[in-house]
Amino acid sequence: MPETAKNILARHRESLHGTLQRKRIRSAALGISKPYFVYEPPQLEALNQIPVLYLFRGHEREWINIDEDQSRKKNTALEDIDRMIAYGLIPPMVVVMPGLNSSNNWVPSLGIDMAGKWDRKFKGLGSGRFWRYLSRELLPTIEKHYPSCINAPRLMAGFSLGGYTVSLLATKMAGYFDHAAIYDGTLMWPDHCDPRIGKQKNNDRIWCKNSLFHAALGQPRRDDVLRSWNTTEILQRAAGDDLRKLRRTMFWIASASRDGGLGNRDRSVAFVKLLQKMGIATGFEKVIFDPEASHTWHWADRFLVTFLLNAFGQKVSAVQFVTE
Repeated sequence: MPETAKNILARHRESLHGTLQRKRIRSAALGISKPYFVYEPPQLEALNQIPVLYLFRGHEREWINIDEDQSRKKNTALEDIDRMIAYGLIPPMVVVMPGLNSSNNWVPSLGIDMAGKWDRKFKGLGSGRFWRYLSRELLPTIEKHYPSCINAPRLMAGFSLGGYTVSLLATKMAGYFDHAAIYDGTLMWPDHCDPRIGKQKNNDRIWCKNSLFHAALGQPRRDDVLRSWNTTEILQRAAGDDLRKLRRTMFWIASASRDGGLGNRDRSVAFVKLLQKMGIATGFEKVIFDPEASHTWHWADRFLVTFLLNAFGQKVSAVQFVTE
C-alpha cells in the first residue's frame, strides 16, 4: 500500500466516528485491480436505508488527503461529513471515493473510455476503459456490498475535473443520481467552441489542445471522440424519456469567484443556464460560491458541506464545519 494511503488511513482511524477503508475491485474492463476508499458510518448494519455519496476528482486520495494542497488546515472533507452525521445534520451515509487516474495521478482518465495512448510506465490505467469500469463495475459493486443503499438517495460531488465526471454520470446515466454537485468544474462548451475566444468549432484550448488530455481524448483529437464525451451536447440532445429522467436529478453547481480566459466560472454559468432552459432543477441561486472562493481544496470542502446541508434540508452555515 502506498505510504500516502497508509497515512490517510492512520489519520482517519483516530478522527472519525465511522470507519474508512481502502478496497480494490478486480476490473475486467480495465484488466487491473483498481483501488477506492469507502467510508462506513457508525452502526451501518442497523440501518435499513442509507444514502450513498460518490466523490470525484481524479485520484482516490484527493478528498481525504490533508496535504493535497496547502489550503486545508485541520479537517479533510470526510472528517467534515463524519461530524455532520454525528451532529444529526445529515443522515448516516456511505461515502465512496474512486480512483480514475494513473497511480501517480499524472494521467487523468476523466472517467471515459480513453481514446489516446500513454506510456506504459504510468500504472493504474490498464486498458483505459474507465466508463465501463464506472458504470458496469464500480456502481454495481457498491450496491452489491451495501444493499441498504439501493432504494436510498444517491448523491455525487466533484471538484474541477471531478466536476466533469459528475456531469458525465449525470447525463449518460440519466436519473440514476438524485443529486449531482459540481464545484468549479471544467465543463465543456457545445461543439467545444469557447465563445470567449471566438466562434470556431473545437477552439477550446483546454479540451482540444491541452497535452494533459492526450491520453484520454487522443492526439490529434477526433471529432467523434470529442462529441461522444461532450456532456453539454449530451444534455442538449436529451428528449423524451431521457429528458424526463434527467429532471429527476437536482444539480448543485457553483464556481470560484475569479475567472480568466481558461477559467471555470463562465463554463459553470453556461451549464446552469442550459439546465434551466431544459427545465432541470438547480439548487443554488448564484453560481459564484463566495466572493473569496478560489480553486482550492479548502473551498471545495466548504462547497461539499454546503451542498450536503442543503440537499438534506439544513440551513446551518458551512463555516461551523470547515476550518478557516
